[in-house]
Amino acid sequence: MKILQLIYESLGNPFGSGGGTVRAYEIYGRLKERHDITLVCMRYPGAKDGEIQGLRHVFVGTESKNLTLSVLAYTLKASEYVKRYGNDFDVIVENFIPMTPFLSRFRSKTPSILQVQGITGPHAFKKYNPLYSLPMYIVETVYPHLYDNFIFVTDVGMDRLKERSRRSAVIPNGIDRGLLKVGPEEGDYVLFLSRIDSYTKGLDILMDAFVPVAGRFKGLKLVLAGYEFNSVAGLIRKLPEGLRERVSYAGFVVGEEKVKLMSKAKVFVLPSRHEAHPVSILEALACGKAVIASDIPELRYIADNGIGLTFRSGSPQDLADKLSVLLEDKSLREQLGDKGRKYASGFLWDEIALMYERFLMSCY
Repeated sequence: MKILQLIYESLGNPFGSGGGTVRAYEIYGRLKERHDITLVCMRYPGAKDGEIQGLRHVFVGTESKNLTLSVLAYTLKASEYVKRYGNDFDVIVENFIPMTPFLSRFRSKTPSILQVQGITGPHAFKKYNPLYSLPMYIVETVYPHLYDNFIFVTDVGMDRLKERSRRSAVIPNGIDRGLLKVGPEEGDYVLFLSRIDSYTKGLDILMDAFVPVAGRFKGLKLVLAGYEFNSVAGLIRKLPEGLRERVSYAGFVVGEEKVKLMSKAKVFVLPSRHEAHPVSILEALACGKAVIASDIPELRYIADNGIGLTFRSGSPQDLADKLSVLLEDKSLREQLGDKGRKYASGFLWDEIALMYERFLMSCY
């Protein structure tokens, strides 16, 4: 099967990469021996067509250092690529981001699948300038109506759009089997590992919550890790001067460095205002960590399955209270860590890649 994947993020992209990128490399890395796979990604300064991790990459757009211009150029050029070469493939998978409406379904006769990571909804108006948020909201509301084939990463996403889909599947994100063998330890820090995006990931909430928690647990530190979309220094400056030295930034971590950081955390926290199916939470669970997250619909499975605690989304006080509960009770942390590891064992990339393969094959 010849697969064309439209995904603007890629390894090496200076504008960062997130869960969608991890998902693509994990799944396609397991399918590349059986299928011919091409990833069409956003061009960036120094990007060269060729293989990355054994997968063919084609970079289109401009080498501008301006993200808005790069995204616009990529959207136009990727759409042209589909029009020119789309019929040479058996199936096209389009990662749905409101900023990049490729209209791949109408640019080729090849079956197209819209892969929906998450829905931003009204949050767009709170995060972005109206010049960007209004078009994004309109695209997000209207665009899925144009497609018949969908991949969702959560049941929540599917429930929002299922009445529009002729063929759909929920294929979640996953973990590498090796994480289940990592020996959990406990350091002196709470870990946040995701994109450093203050609004979306709720980092402003976390900073406010850390003030009373740090006052109660004198030796406790907060470690932030992930692509720096917003300034870490700006976040830290909002803390009382005496607490700033207890917050550190580990950078964008991958591989063994990331595993080590997770395995030694006392608690893993993700206070997002909206989400899809965060890989980082699954990985933290696989490492045997107690997890706390906001109670948004996409993350309620944490409380529903008894594998962590949730707090009222947007409430620093409730987050502080829940963090204190976990920090005070080592036996609870260990209990949640054990249950979380068992839960995460049901989300192995090896099995998810097979689910993905079967669905793609059913669409052409």
